[in-house]
Amino acid sequence: MRRRHSLPGLVAVLGALAAYAGLAIWVRRHPESPCELVVTRRLQESTPPAVGRFLEWISWLGFPPQSVLVPSAIIAGFWLRGDRRTATQLFFAWTASTVSFVTKRLVRRPRPNHPDVRVPIAQPRDASYPSGHVVTYTAFWLAALVALAERARWLWLRVVLVASAVVLVGTVGLSRIYLGHHWLTDVLGGYLLGGSWYGLVRFLGGGDGQKE
Repeated sequence: MRRRHSLPGLVAVLGALAAYAGLAIWVRRHPESPCELVVTRRLQESTPPAVGRFLEWISWLGFPPQSVLVPSAIIAGFWLRGDRRTATQLFFAWTASTVSFVTKRLVRRPRPNHPDVRVPIAQPRDASYPSGHVVTYTAFWLAALVALAERARWLWLRVVLVASAVVLVGTVGLSRIYLGHHWLTDVLGGYLLGGSWYGLVRFLGGGDGQKE
């Protein structure tokens, strides 16, 4: 009965992974898109300075060294507290970044490099598809903040943690486009991979409503 109830979720996960692979093929064949340039320009031109600074801050967790040190500390914290099941799930959620790295090496899409695209923070040197920030935020940070919220004693803290997850995941895509580091399809690919990876880890770990 549990597997029957979780089957739609598994189908959705596999569908998202298939869409991610299909988008990767399309991006490799069409590394530059006039429509995506329009999206980037309009976002950069219409974003107020205060919101722009907020979007710059949102991307901070995805840059080294904090992109390695903070997740490692969170996983170690769960492990040392004896919650090794959660620590293991978070570790596997974090491995979505490895899939992202491999995809980047295969697709080799150049980063946005157009005179109309403003890049306020130094452009990363790796490939563009998918957005590693979006992958990590959607897979690891969503899993970590949900795990912390599930264990929080106070309602207000649970609300803060869930709200933080929503804000991080919901705005990191805009942040990556606003900073000129990624195209729209890089961000969409990041959400597809990160979301499907999060769902897969929940499914395999029994966290998808599969309790007796």
